[in-house]
Amino acid sequence: MKGRTPYPFLYWYAALIALGFPFVLLYETLRLPNFLLSVPFFVAALFFFTVAQVMPCGDHLKYRRFRQWKSIPYSDIRKCREDWIFGYLRASRYLPPWGGLYFTRQQVGFRWDSDIIKKIQSKAGLK
Repeated sequence: MKGRTPYPFLYWYAALIALGFPFVLLYETLRLPNFLLSVPFFVAALFFFTVAQVMPCGDHLKYRRFRQWKSIPYSDIRKCREDWIFGYLRASRYLPPWGGLYFTRQQVGFRWDSDIIKKIQSKAGLK
């Protein structure tokens, strides 16, 4: 586990909860107000299912959303920062579905660890 972020099982669980709530709203009838109330929960579920796990390597950054590891060269990374409880990475190419990569961070006590972000920023030459 050293050197990589936690696997996003917790976020998938949150996605299932967020995905289940709209079905309660839409159970008997598909009305416009119920549908409009459900849309943010569908978007939240999609977001939580796309949170990735990252692992900094020598000359590239590896990431995975489910099973397969993919890599991004550090020279392609344009931005890396904290975004709420996640890390956020913007590459020179489009990373579906949000254009960037949101990844998990380790929780240390009552705060979120930012060492992985600093490591990515230093290897990419951002700071």
